[in-house]
Amino acid sequence: MATTTSTTAATSPSMDLTDYQKTLAAKASSTTTTTSTSSGSSTLDKNSFMQLMVTQLRYQDPLNPSDNQQMAAQMAQFSQLEALQNMQTSLTDLEKTISTASDKQTSAAQASATATATSLIGQVARLKRTSVDYSGSDVSLQVKASAGSEVAILDAKGNVVRTIPLDGTGTDGKSILDSNGEGSVTWDGKGDDGKTVSTGSYSIQVRDSASGSETGYSYEQSTITGVGSGTNGTVLQTANGSYDLADLMQVDTSSSSSTESSTAGSAAAAIALIGHQVRVRDASGVLSSTSGGTDWTFSAQSGAKGRILDAQGNVVRTFDVSGTDDSGSTIMGSDGTGSFHWSGVGSSGSTASNGTYYLQIVSADGTSSAGTAYQSVKVDEVGFDSSGNPILMSGTTAWPFKNLYTAS
Repeated sequence: MATTTSTTAATSPSMDLTDYQKTLAAKASSTTTTTSTSSGSSTLDKNSFMQLMVTQLRYQDPLNPSDNQQMAAQMAQFSQLEALQNMQTSLTDLEKTISTASDKQTSAAQASATATATSLIGQVARLKRTSVDYSGSDVSLQVKASAGSEVAILDAKGNVVRTIPLDGTGTDGKSILDSNGEGSVTWDGKGDDGKTVSTGSYSIQVRDSASGSETGYSYEQSTITGVGSGTNGTVLQTANGSYDLADLMQVDTSSSSSTESSTAGSAAAAIALIGHQVRVRDASGVLSSTSGGTDWTFSAQSGAKGRILDAQGNVVRTFDVSGTDDSGSTIMGSDGTGSFHWSGVGSSGSTASNGTYYLQIVSADGTSSAGTAYQSVKVDEVGFDSSGNPILMSGTTAWPFKNLYTAS
């Protein structure tokens, strides 16, 4: 019996799981050391886990077999491990697929934008200007802004070195901003302290003088000479520098030498606005018995007044932009824009009939325009009229491209 026991112990050794894991780790470490291309690992993957469990069953003590509950728990762990590894593989594949699709979509959009922009070559465009280089000479800045705005010039650290109010008159005695909110100012290179600043690059902001919020922009009116690519996408090249396609604010179709090139330039500019929020000139408002009134939004100069006209051009209501509307709300905001809700009651106190009415923003004496009525919309698509001129479309409503007021 003693001899039999000794033989059994020699041919059927017991299995120590801890020792077996150490053995696997040692083998994996040895494999990694001998070749850099080995896939050996000291972690227990599903294959090693299965090998460990089978070995455990093979060398279990027949007089003291593995507990069924422990075996079930180990099988459950194996199933969970395999499911998690499969899920990780699926997620990795999905990430690669999404990344590839996104890259292709971005490339296609970039190619489309660049192809569209090429039709702008030779067109005179208005391009947003966000910086200026001061070299010791006076700098002229063209601006588009609302009443109550100022031009702020900032250094490289973001500190304001000079503010130039846009209200009031210029050296010629005329208002800096015209009825459309457009004008020009000159920076002599001096800061608000009267000292000349250092030469270099400075940022430009057109903002509300009270709140500091953006109320307009500075721009360059220049001919587009070429199209390229930059870090932000398509780049429009001019004689004075390069601008991102997103900086395109307006195309001057009147300067084109031919109707065909003019239409092509307008179409390209209109297409570039798809997906952008814009303001389009629209003075109309519809009054109906079920609408509870109608609303307008507009820009206005200080002291201006509004006139509501019927379809025949008769004035049915006037109001001061510095007051409140029919709902009791303040008309003008600090950014030089306002909104007016009209309940339909005319200046005489009688209720106007249903129909379309139009808003004019005029000077206090009523002799000149002092603002623009507009609608803020997102351009969903671009269409064309019977003459081939582009139309900006938002939902089911459309406006001629020439009605574009501002774009962001």
